[in-house]
Amino acid sequence: MKKIVQILIFILLFTGLMACQKQPVETPVDLSTIYQQNDVYYEIFVRSFADSNGDGIGDLNGITDNLDYLVNLGITAVWLMPINPSPSYHGYDVTDYYSINPDYGTLEDFQNLIDQAHARGIEIIMDLVINHTSDQHPWFISAQSSVNSPYRDYYIWNGNTAYQTFGGGMVDLNFNNPAVITEVENIMDFYLDMGVHGFRIDAAKHLIESNNATLDNALLILQLNEHMKAKDPNSFLVSEVLDMSYLAYADYYIGSDSLFDFYAAQNIWDKVGLGNNRYLFASNLKKEYDALREVKTDFVNAPVTGNHDMNRLASMDGFNSYYSLEKLALAARINLTLPGSPFIYYGEELGMKGIRYEGINVAGYGTVYDEYRRSPFLWGTSTYQTSWLPDNGANDAVASFADQAADSTSLYNVYKEIIKVREDNPALMYGNYFEPYVDNNSNIQGYVRYFSDENVTQAVLVLNNISSDPRTVDLSYLEILYGDLNIPAYGTLIVSIDPDLIGDYI
Repeated sequence: MKKIVQILIFILLFTGLMACQKQPVETPVDLSTIYQQNDVYYEIFVRSFADSNGDGIGDLNGITDNLDYLVNLGITAVWLMPINPSPSYHGYDVTDYYSINPDYGTLEDFQNLIDQAHARGIEIIMDLVINHTSDQHPWFISAQSSVNSPYRDYYIWNGNTAYQTFGGGMVDLNFNNPAVITEVENIMDFYLDMGVHGFRIDAAKHLIESNNATLDNALLILQLNEHMKAKDPNSFLVSEVLDMSYLAYADYYIGSDSLFDFYAAQNIWDKVGLGNNRYLFASNLKKEYDALREVKTDFVNAPVTGNHDMNRLASMDGFNSYYSLEKLALAARINLTLPGSPFIYYGEELGMKGIRYEGINVAGYGTVYDEYRRSPFLWGTSTYQTSWLPDNGANDAVASFADQAADSTSLYNVYKEIIKVREDNPALMYGNYFEPYVDNNSNIQGYVRYFSDENVTQAVLVLNNISSDPRTVDLSYLEILYGDLNIPAYGTLIVSIDPDLIGDYI
């Protein structure tokens, strides 16, 4: 009888311990209300995401109708690519900053999206395309018509020719003119009043092109951010500095809350995808984070694995052949365990493919360039499927959301699970502490994440197997939060560790 009781006690204790491993860290307050710049973002190209009215073009109501998709995935914030009127499919040449592209809906639709998203705990940020306007914008039409136009100095001129960083009818604004800055501040106020959480500054390093461009741009962004913070202290501004060197980011943290981390993305592409110099992965990131802290101690990073300007991750070398699914899953787990507010490009969670074409003609559409990097989301049903872009067959072998949702081993469910692990553990969700694991090598690349405030203290060790062979680790830990001590090829183990013993792991 005594042995039976002992066995029952052991079973109860073991069951309790296992249950503890699955529970989020309990804190006396909701930390997300304190650290409002830490989110899990989802980047949406509206035209491709969800069509609510059957015209083949994605729209704002389609996003509203599918907010539960985002909630179920674990998304807490959305970045909308340009939604203002524009003569192009992509929208990065705005003709009116105060209205909505009619393909996408109306201001009322946008307000409804913001309200419905807030009701589900999701913030909205939008693309702020201010390096340039369309050459069809009323400002430019007036400016071009006469040297005496009140908008003439809104633009940069070489004789009668307007300067264009990117060409294609995108004419650069003149930020040496205080009136232009005031116009931008008014635009920001308009959307902040609607309830947007903030903005993504497009082409941040091109706003002012001068001998001291980096500092000039950083100070301009600081001015815009200070204006925004006066209205909403918890608002969020993330700048796009499209550079693969972290040395290019540091000064931009003078004015930005966050910057997209293309340096970390490149390390994921190189170390995980191609397998080059794998032993340098964590140490490279430490160098970056240490450099950024010198400018802004509490910087909020914005990790990415890709975006609309790049070939999709699943189409990149190293991710499109052997162990492709395993590598895509590992890239997701790394991206979602790094410091900051990680961004997921729509469809990455399905492993969608897409590459740039150099001006080829597609029957039924016309000349294409970046369109297939931004192709329609794969719903797996016709209800919201967009069809504005002819199918090029690139995603014929990629399972749709409908199929992946029903497959517990799918890439979609990897994303869903690791997002939950991140959001349940403050050491992963908040702060920017990052130290490489003491026993890192060419196969195991790990790092310690740590967070402490008056509400909670936690330390977490993330171990990534970036090799094609299983690896078994032997270490002390408090709980296994994700994975197993027997880490499969391109697998991940996440454990909580004693915060007082961090020195044993770094």
